[in-house]
Amino acid sequence: MGTERGIETGRVGSLTMEAETMDQGTGKESGPILGSTAGRLTMAAAEAQGARGSMEDRHQVRLTSDGAWGAIFDGHGGGRAAELAAAQVAHLLPDLSPGDALRRLAELTAQETSGACAVAFRLRRDGLEVANLGDCELALVGPEGVEMLTKVHRLTDPEERRRVQATGAAIEGPYVVDPRTGDGVMPTRVLGDQPYHHLGVSSEPDERATRFGEGWLIAACDGLWDVLNPAELPPLLSGSPQDAVRALVTLALDERRSGDNVTVIALHKKPADPAG
Repeated sequence: MGTERGIETGRVGSLTMEAETMDQGTGKESGPILGSTAGRLTMAAAEAQGARGSMEDRHQVRLTSDGAWGAIFDGHGGGRAAELAAAQVAHLLPDLSPGDALRRLAELTAQETSGACAVAFRLRRDGLEVANLGDCELALVGPEGVEMLTKVHRLTDPEERRRVQATGAAIEGPYVVDPRTGDGVMPTRVLGDQPYHHLGVSSEPDERATRFGEGWLIAACDGLWDVLNPAELPPLLSGSPQDAVRALVTLALDERRSGDNVTVIALHKKPADPAG
């Protein structure tokens, strides 16, 4: 478990921004730039309520001595499941894989009637682990292009649809519907959402592991991905991580008119110095 660094929260326009306050390797306060001890990582996060009547997204980000970790929880049906998950993830991700952390959070939120989609990642040197539930996603943008490391868990996926149908659940458009109440939920893998577990809604995350040597990591809730094709990312990532999260949230809300809460994490990893 690496040494973790604190996060400072401030307001930037309509966005809530987070930024590191410790200069790399010195422990002294600096400007709003996130840095690792190796000097290759910078990271920022932003969230905005958008047109929704409440903010149900939660997130956590940390830089460590050998990498970084982060998580986004996109709540629905209330914010309780997302709040519980965000409060506990800092005790889990440093030591557990993202998949195991989400499984533990699923246990902690199993009786919650509200739900939350999630994406979590852990970077240790060049090794990246990712896990997700629902429609929170993570993309890598590098010299070889854009790669999505997550799977969307909705009824549009044939495997997800078959699992839900096998339980006898009612399906109305994009929603898994509880025939007893008429209430429905769109994501088919979540934290919480206790009333839907007998209808095939699962808390088992998808997991990926890969090498991340350089480039960008972008994690976000569906408030971004529903209005942005990942192929559009590269030209939006020309500045700092703070510039990137600001641009992506603004694009989603002001240009693409996303009607959802929007949360984005951007991590940039510089190439290794050939001289060592």
